Amino acid sequence: MRTSVALTSLASVMKWCCLLRACLCFYALFNGVAQAQDSRWPLNWGDWETATGDWGGYRTKLSDMGIDPELNYTHDIMANPVGGERQSAAYAGALGANINFDFEKLMGLSGTSFSLGLYQGLGRDLSGEDINNVFDVAQIFIGDVFGISQMNILQTLANDRVEIAIGRLSAGADFAFSEAFPLYVNSAVNGNPAQLLENLPSFTTPPFSQWGVRGTVKPEDFLYLSVGAYNADLNAQDNEDQGFNFKFNPEDGVLVIAEGRILVGQVKTSAYLPGQYMLGGYYDTSDYTPFIDANATEEGNWGLYFIANQMVYEEQPDQGFNLWGLFTLAPQQSINSLPYGVSGGAYYKGLLDSRDNDITAGAFYLGFFSDDLPGQTYELVFEVNHRFQFTEWFYTTVDGQYVVNPNGQTNISDAWVVGVEMSVDF
Repeated sequence: MRTSVALTSLASVMKWCCLLRACLCFYALFNGVAQAQDSRWPLNWGDWETATGDWGGYRTKLSDMGIDPELNYTHDIMANPVGGERQSAAYAGALGANINFDFEKLMGLSGTSFSLGLYQGLGRDLSGEDINNVFDVAQIFIGDVFGISQMNILQTLANDRVEIAIGRLSAGADFAFSEAFPLYVNSAVNGNPAQLLENLPSFTTPPFSQWGVRGTVKPEDFLYLSVGAYNADLNAQDNEDQGFNFKFNPEDGVLVIAEGRILVGQVKTSAYLPGQYMLGGYYDTSDYTPFIDANATEEGNWGLYFIANQMVYEEQPDQGFNLWGLFTLAPQQSINSLPYGVSGGAYYKGLLDSRDNDITAGAFYLGFFSDDLPGQTYELVFEVNHRFQFTEWFYTTVDGQYVVNPNGQTNISDAWVVGVEMSVDF
């Protein structure tokens, strides 16, 4: 049975890999012909900003008009040869398309833009189906579902010091996010702290979205203050209900988030190395069901988080050694499965000679389960990886993870996980 599952997963992986290679070859051929018409454009594919280039100059023309299309494909191929509930391999992928309209260029509306995004999830969940752990080893898994990732209007004011967004928004795109998080394959931090997602179903993370409004004020160049309010449907991230569901039901709950962010060392003349520090808090007015009484309800849920990311050694501009840390607190143990969480890590850009854009990273993720969940104590994951940044639009990450106490249960064997992630911007 295990052999059959593994073979089926391998066949799926090979199918999608062949499809991707075919797409890349097609785009390379198409753009090689199209852009050969333009002597100004380098014919070296690796020098292009995206895998499909400038479309013979039409992409630049669209951008000048105020229309910027984007397309990304990312997949994870992961396997757990040791540990978990069973050994297997799995492919998980996602295709995301966005188109951004600059209304200042299109209509003369100063500081106004509109974004529309779609996504398609692919593959299956190795953590959910085979390992049975909380911090998903393949962050890209979102389920086999098609839907709208964003549909919102953005307005900037006061020389870009004030920003207001309204429409279909992802809370995780604006709050509790660090530039270090996308460097990892595990969902514990990529793209937002997994403790928030486990405790707070109303906290949507890309590509999922909810109706909401978000405002950001930048009183100083080093200081950001943001607040957002979102429709808090507890099924917001249910793949079967997401799709094109435009339900707006604030009477069922509203999620309010506030965050302050301080930047240091962002200008070349600064005496400090670059760093980011953020403190945030949230309150969800929804009704929650306690773990120990399925017939009862508790109104409201709140929590705090702190995230820091600091460069400690600079080899040269945009290269060097960085440290980051994360702490989450959701003290209502009757309704929060992970009331406390601590994570931390380090990464180095340009560690290897002649590979200035590669990134080597390592981290640990620790989540403590609620006292109201008997038999579950903590889950701890270690991750080490290296991202080969081959071009501006293409990278491959070789990844290894070790999962201790999957799902906080000692009766599930610790799991070794190995795999690769690949991402292409078209």
